[in-house]
Amino acid sequence: MELQFGRRGTLTVFLGAAPAVGKTYAMLEAGVRQRQLGVDVRIGWLESAYPETLQLAEQSGLPLINCKAGAIDIERVSKSGAQLVLIDKLEGMNTAGAVRPKRYINVENLLSNGIDVYTTLNVGHVESLLDIAEQVMGSKVSDTVPDTFLEGADRIQLVDAATDEIIARISRAYEMDEDKETMRKRYRAGTVSALREMAFRYAAQRVDSQLQQYMKARDIIVPWPVSEKVMVCISPSPFSKQLIRMGRQMAAGLKAEWLAVNVQASRNGSQEERSQLEQNLQLAKELGAEVLSVTGERVAEELLAIARSHNVKQIIIGKHPRKSIRDWFRSSIVEQVLRRSHGMSVHVIAGSMESDAGGSASAPLRNLVHVPRQPYLKVTLFIACLTALLKPFGLAFDLVNIALLYLLPVLLSAVYGGRGPSIYAACLGVLAFDFFFVPPYISFTVSDLRYLISFAVYLAVAALTGSLAARLNQQLQVAKQREAHTSSLFALSRQMNTITDFHSLLTNVSRQISETMDTEAVIYLPDERGDLSSKNYSFMSSGWGQGEPERVIARWVFQHGEKAGRGAATLRESSGLYIPLRTEDRIYGVLAVNLEHTPVTQEQLRLLDAFGGLAASAIARVKLSEEARVAHLTVESERLRTAILDSVSHELKTPLATIIGSSTALMEGENLYSPDDRAELLSTIRYGALRMNRLVTNLLGMVQLESGMLRLRRNWCDVEDMIGVTLTQIKDYQQHRSIRVELQDQLPPLFGDEVLLEQVLVNIVSNAIKYSPDYSEIIIHAYEQGSWITISVMDNGMGISEDDLERIFNKFYRAPSTKHVPGTGLGLAICKGIVELHGGTISAQPNVGQGLVITVSLPKESQYAV
Repeated sequence: MELQFGRRGTLTVFLGAAPAVGKTYAMLEAGVRQRQLGVDVRIGWLESAYPETLQLAEQSGLPLINCKAGAIDIERVSKSGAQLVLIDKLEGMNTAGAVRPKRYINVENLLSNGIDVYTTLNVGHVESLLDIAEQVMGSKVSDTVPDTFLEGADRIQLVDAATDEIIARISRAYEMDEDKETMRKRYRAGTVSALREMAFRYAAQRVDSQLQQYMKARDIIVPWPVSEKVMVCISPSPFSKQLIRMGRQMAAGLKAEWLAVNVQASRNGSQEERSQLEQNLQLAKELGAEVLSVTGERVAEELLAIARSHNVKQIIIGKHPRKSIRDWFRSSIVEQVLRRSHGMSVHVIAGSMESDAGGSASAPLRNLVHVPRQPYLKVTLFIACLTALLKPFGLAFDLVNIALLYLLPVLLSAVYGGRGPSIYAACLGVLAFDFFFVPPYISFTVSDLRYLISFAVYLAVAALTGSLAARLNQQLQVAKQREAHTSSLFALSRQMNTITDFHSLLTNVSRQISETMDTEAVIYLPDERGDLSSKNYSFMSSGWGQGEPERVIARWVFQHGEKAGRGAATLRESSGLYIPLRTEDRIYGVLAVNLEHTPVTQEQLRLLDAFGGLAASAIARVKLSEEARVAHLTVESERLRTAILDSVSHELKTPLATIIGSSTALMEGENLYSPDDRAELLSTIRYGALRMNRLVTNLLGMVQLESGMLRLRRNWCDVEDMIGVTLTQIKDYQQHRSIRVELQDQLPPLFGDEVLLEQVLVNIVSNAIKYSPDYSEIIIHAYEQGSWITISVMDNGMGISEDDLERIFNKFYRAPSTKHVPGTGLGLAICKGIVELHGGTISAQPNVGQGLVITVSLPKESQYAV
């Protein structure tokens, strides 16, 4: 089964500034008009608090499709035959546990199935306008729709009403509701006016974009503005979401492409920071950004390098509301970007205290709580042991040498513990050196102030050395990880290029992915009926991937061609990630990876996407190879079928022409032929009829053998009688050849099908007659040999080569040396089938001197008698 890419439905969005502008009412009126034009219109979701809207829905007569578990039932809608579905509140969330968490994903599925959709949306729920809408309304907006989805709308119809009328409708609708006060505070006159302006601007942008597409499609030449690229610098801070939305709005206003860039230091952040960063990157993807994530210690330089390589003209970067201690000693990242951004416009957005309160401001305090203590305890123990060893020899060593020895724990802690333990080792080493080795001893005071300079230089050298060692170690770990990922991809790619067996290919793919990600991996492929089933497991002892929940998600991914699970937009709560194995226009299966106990990062998601792409390409290559092989076999079969038809038709036409010619001569020349001539013509007719009868019998016998319809009618058979019937049947075309029969005395009977066994003997003897010269002798020998009865037919004909001794029993096979003799190559093949059906054997070997011996061995009656 493969995914079919057919017609996509059209999407019409009825956009309004706020509730009560009449979006749902206008959508229902449009649906009624379409129904009057003969379109099958259904209501997929209706959620309204206004009496006039509910009244119109009842009077319209539009059928309402029942929901399924608090969500739109996509399967029911698809099977209903609806051509147009009306769905209210596009931004809505489905109930917990639904396959698709958001309603706009349901709409996307309907559009993919070729169903048109009318839907409603308030401008405050557009993702890129979220921050502005929240500031205007003074409250949080939880449900949003990505701009990339709205950009695919075929039409956005603005629905508007006067500000006073909107406020009055809201008051009437929520008059008896407990949310009346909340709605009144949220939608004041100024608020509604501001939201209306936002709706006008958004609709105007859409109209302008559609106009440009129209002009481009028709080659209308107008001055086009030079498109600029926008780059948003994001970090693990929650404030980055506001920067992402602002970047989306700026890119839309400039009609430009935009990037979302994150520069990670080589050190790993906390789990909470990584999770927040993944959310920010996912939001940027949903809003249509090209997401880039690189590793580097010089963040400003990396950002500017990316900006220059991508020809970025506009940079959006956030500034921390508080100034950290580090900023007192060196310029911040924002200042470095401003100083070096030649030819670029940098937009610095100050982060709010609220958004940063739960983010980076409190992150250092949280990190202190979770700091691992073991490296610091080891450093303390190491310096204590070093001090205890040096103290007895302190007066014998120079102080410079002792200070250098205290650099050893700094370097070791930097390599194995990181920057924090290395700085701690430097400080503790200075204190220990001062307390035990600098006079006055056993005191932190110094007699010579020049030691203070030495201490400062020592601390600086130790901190710098430790930082460099820690940074090199971190970069080494990152390089190892990337090298491992690259090696995995290279190994998988190399294996895929050499493997041609489908099962081995799936085994290698699942094993390589499992070893790289250190978790279970499952590959689902469609079976002959098109149902998706698991074909390969990385760990056969694990039960993950074999349950029905995993199969349901895999089927959804296969049908819709979208990722689902952890790290995807759909079913994020799932324990695994499901990736469609797709090429340009076909989906071959689904790759599922268990990420329940594995932290999900963008690098891992990109690696899994790469694995999925390689696997899909390899499967496509193997499939194409199999299809090419099947096509080659089909061509060869067609050629063989043509040759067989030519042979059979020739065998039928020759005796048929003889019969027609002889019978015509008898009818038209009744007085021209003597009795002898008439007898000869009648004999010719009889010979042709017998030849055709034998050919038809062989063809029917082969069909019965191959279809399994041939059934034995066993009875006790006398071998001598069967040979006598055979000689009678071949007498007419025995011609000048003599046949000698040699029978063993008291030969026991056979328990078999007498008619079929006689057909075997007729075919063998006829074959011997056909390929023997005139006046030659054919010997039929029957004898008992152990538990078998053997019948052999010997001739003195042309014989065949040793290579053809086994192949002459194949269907339609004829030896090269016998091509000049008419025949179809079916006789001996039928003999083999009948003999093997009786539990016997048939073979051929050269005759002594010249010719061929065909031997049939059949079991005696004791094996078949009941």
